[in-house]
Amino acid sequence: MNTDIHSSAHSPANVAHGSRSLWSLAAYRNWFIADTADVFAVSLRTFAIPLIGLALSGSTFVSGLLVTIESTMRLVLMSIGGAIADRHDRRLLMILLGFVGMGLSLATTVLLAADMMTTILFALFVVLFAVMNGLLGPSNDAMLKSIVPMERFAKAQAIREARESCVELSGGAIGGLLYRIAGWFPFIASALLYLTAALTALALPKRTAVPVESRTSNQTDTDRQTDHPSFLTQFVEGWKWTLTRRTILAAIAQGMIINIACYGSIIGVQIMLAARGTDAALIGLVGTSTGIAALVGSLAAGWLVDHIPTGRLIMLTFAMFALAMTPLLFTDSYGVIVACTTAASLLFPALNAGELGFIYGRTPDRMQGRVSTVFETTIGIPGAVTPALVGWLLQASGFGFRAVMILVVACAGFGLLLACITPTRGIPLPAQWEQAEL
Repeated sequence: MNTDIHSSAHSPANVAHGSRSLWSLAAYRNWFIADTADVFAVSLRTFAIPLIGLALSGSTFVSGLLVTIESTMRLVLMSIGGAIADRHDRRLLMILLGFVGMGLSLATTVLLAADMMTTILFALFVVLFAVMNGLLGPSNDAMLKSIVPMERFAKAQAIREARESCVELSGGAIGGLLYRIAGWFPFIASALLYLTAALTALALPKRTAVPVESRTSNQTDTDRQTDHPSFLTQFVEGWKWTLTRRTILAAIAQGMIINIACYGSIIGVQIMLAARGTDAALIGLVGTSTGIAALVGSLAAGWLVDHIPTGRLIMLTFAMFALAMTPLLFTDSYGVIVACTTAASLLFPALNAGELGFIYGRTPDRMQGRVSTVFETTIGIPGAVTPALVGWLLQASGFGFRAVMILVVACAGFGLLLACITPTRGIPLPAQWEQAEL
């Protein structure tokens, strides 16, 4: 069934079958380092964008709008980027991502350090970063399936969740400290990280194609077009394939709702604290506390996914998130914020390891880029426009932080309802994934 060029017997994924540990596979180690450097660079930039936007414009709405612009453009372009990743050499795309990211980060650093940055110019750089991540970023995710076999995907996702937790743990604190030194420090750090990503991606195995049999003289043009479909054909195929899978559709519906809650809580807390003059280092520590919780959760993710059916784990995670956010309907105390956001983060690593491991593990290698980006685009768009809404609620008379938290809790509750009544509730333990339908 799988006709992807990586399906040869000596591909990294097949070599991994005989490996006791993913870390024994050189290709996986290099991919992990490159992907981690990229994720950390994005984390630093994501932390800095609303703070710099607020400092340049003096408006919480503009601050939130910049985050919305970046997120929306990136997500819209990701589905195109997924098709690009499935048509072209993913290794080369990862290398290009690293060098382009380094260039944009250095340019932003120079303008901020020289005090030449304006709100409009900064918005332009935000757009350029979004275009880069949207078109080139999917190559990182798509590359993983070429390296790791399906039965190891849950393990790879659990490791990835631990990595994400570590980035969240350190990204907020480091971003806050760097921003406290100077607004351009997070960008010079991201430039170094992108350089690391590019150099490490260079060490990944080069793409090897399956030999193509010689064509007969009477082969029709239609046959050639079938063997080499156009970009538009593959793009449409990715959307059609993804949106005709019942379990993926259910996961998308839940993800759209829960992303609004997650974005609302994160951006709402960050902008609210910045607007009332909270030290940037303390704002970063909120991310550190959630990172600690997510790290603890990621360490337990492997065990949880192996012992609790993924469908039940999804319901449990949404329920815990809704309960943890409820106290913030009544207070904006810094200590309560830290406690609530920490508790809300505990189970998400296990949910992601199970749900994403199942979806991407059951997706053919040749469609990894398109399916992952269609999934992330559809669930991400509502969350991407949330920061602008949050910024407006925070500065609108009669609304404020409580209105943001009402939105968060309501969406979390609706996400829980969907998890209880849609096909994701039937996702089994990893041992039964092969027999489960998408």
